[in-house]
Amino acid sequence: MAEVIPFFTFDGIVIIILGLLFVITGALKLPNLKGFSIIVATYNLLPKWLVKPAAYVQPFVEFGAGIWLLSGTNPFYSALLGLLLMITADIFVIKGLLEKNKMENCGCFGAAIKVPLTWKKLAENIVWTLLCLYLVIISM
Repeated sequence: MAEVIPFFTFDGIVIIILGLLFVITGALKLPNLKGFSIIVATYNLLPKWLVKPAAYVQPFVEFGAGIWLLSGTNPFYSALLGLLLMITADIFVIKGLLEKNKMENCGCFGAAIKVPLTWKKLAENIVWTLLCLYLVIISM
């Protein structure tokens, strides 16, 4: 049987925070998948043929990762999925910043909530990434 991390510990609080983050950010992208795909395309990181499928699947994976984290089951694998999602987001943000893209919306919350692409946004993402990495490590 898989280990379940109790929610009333530091580790459990991290799981709740990250789980809610993924649920909320995934849910905010779902109503306007076309708008999110346009944002993804502006990063010029994926081949054109892959932008729409990736942008349409990613919010569902993100939402699912959040639910999985909140379920508390299989914390290693759910945290690993969260880590992969965050590393992917970090790659997009870093590329955009290094190419000095002036983006009014980084896409982190979909097309619904505009958050500019800034170094501050990268710093926030790195914190989330490190928390996911922490969960992976403690769940091994």
